[in-house]
Amino acid sequence: MKFLRILTFIFFSFFSFFSFFWSFSFYFCFNPIFFGAEKWAKINFVLTFFLWSSILLLIFSLSKISFKTIKKVFLYLIILNFLIITIFYQKIMHFSPALILISSVFLNFLFLLISFFIAFYFKFLSEPKILYSLILVGFFLVWNNLLYFFLPKEILKKEQILLAPLSFLLLIIFEGLTIFIPFLDTGIFLSEISIAVIFFGLCFLIFSISESYLKLLTLSISFVFLIFSFFFLKLLFEERKRKENIERILKEEMELAEAKDQFILSIQHHLRTPLGPVRGYLERILEGTYGKEENPIIREKLVEIKKSIDNLYSLVESLLDLQELRLKKGKLNLEDCQIENLIESVVEECLPLAQEKGLYLKYEKVNLPKVKVDKKRIKEAIWNLIDNAIKYTRKGGVTISTKVENGKLKIQISDTGIGMEKEEIEKFLEGKIFERGREAKKMYGPGRGIGLALAVEFVKTHGGKILAKSEGFGKGTTFVIELPIK
Repeated sequence: MKFLRILTFIFFSFFSFFSFFWSFSFYFCFNPIFFGAEKWAKINFVLTFFLWSSILLLIFSLSKISFKTIKKVFLYLIILNFLIITIFYQKIMHFSPALILISSVFLNFLFLLISFFIAFYFKFLSEPKILYSLILVGFFLVWNNLLYFFLPKEILKKEQILLAPLSFLLLIIFEGLTIFIPFLDTGIFLSEISIAVIFFGLCFLIFSISESYLKLLTLSISFVFLIFSFFFLKLLFEERKRKENIERILKEEMELAEAKDQFILSIQHHLRTPLGPVRGYLERILEGTYGKEENPIIREKLVEIKKSIDNLYSLVESLLDLQELRLKKGKLNLEDCQIENLIESVVEECLPLAQEKGLYLKYEKVNLPKVKVDKKRIKEAIWNLIDNAIKYTRKGGVTISTKVENGKLKIQISDTGIGMEKEEIEKFLEGKIFERGREAKKMYGPGRGIGLALAVEFVKTHGGKILAKSEGFGKGTTFVIELPIK
């Protein structure tokens, strides 16, 4: 990569050299010094081939292809230039300077089209630096030919025509910025073009005005404009650099988050694998498959171990489900479902826990339209919300109601429990695991803070969402599950 940057710099140096002398050889055809116009026209014709060879080499080096390919292109261009110049140079000896210059202009635009075609064919135009570099060259070629051939000669002075070769110095500067700044976007490129157009206009005025005070005023404005342009471009570059850094940091964070999720998923799989056989062996021991255990204390401890392992297995299963859904690896087993029957079965399961705490658990069953859901996961989401409501309610109870509104099925679970603050609700609805409210931790220590996270993810994967509201601590909480009917 470093070698390619050095190669790009070398080819840019060739481009700068040939473009500078090409532009001045064009100018000397109209205002000859050292040699006659015919000699300068022939020099310009030859320089045209070297100029476009350097541009093509620059394109290939910016495309980041292999050095071997660039070396081949370089050799082909040398051979091609030698053959073309050898064949055509003798023929143009008999042309007039004007005809040679017109041939040179024609070749320039022909080579520009060929360069665009090569860049398009090899898919180099997806690299902004290549596209913008070719556009800049085309822009300055048009400007050059406009001054020499299309503006009436009676309104142009010798000094004004001098703007054409001087403008190529600006081309070299802008090409350098376009190629070597590490970040480039359309905004920066268009700013460069705009600055070039305004600067050419000011220079044209300077060479056109005869009054000294007006010339001085225009010169001062041009100087101020150049300073302003410098700081403006500097600000643009700094802003783009900041944006690039932010994008890079965000990309790194996303990669780290993905790596973390994959790591967690891998660890959870490795945790679950040995738990299955352990549970199986404990069940067989308790059933007496390997002989009946007579010692009641050992049997009691085995039951406790089995219960702990079941809880751990349940936790790992829940975490795996959650992680797979977040990584878009979990699949939904969708089927038609009468959701009121599903809610009723959850209420029946949770009723003993509510009665044990002296709480009511109310659910008024109403007929609802069928919905297509993953029964297992939606049931778990509803169960988690009702279970949480019972756990964090000291007195009163839990009420479940359902309704259809705006094409959505809404399941509302309201409790008279400890309530939540607005900040806690926002945090929970983000689906963060192992997060619980301050009052919840005081009331129920063993909680894992995973039930709500699972419910949020399960509902989200169905295209639904969970809403929550609470008036604050001690004023209960209402959760609403929204599911699309279609």
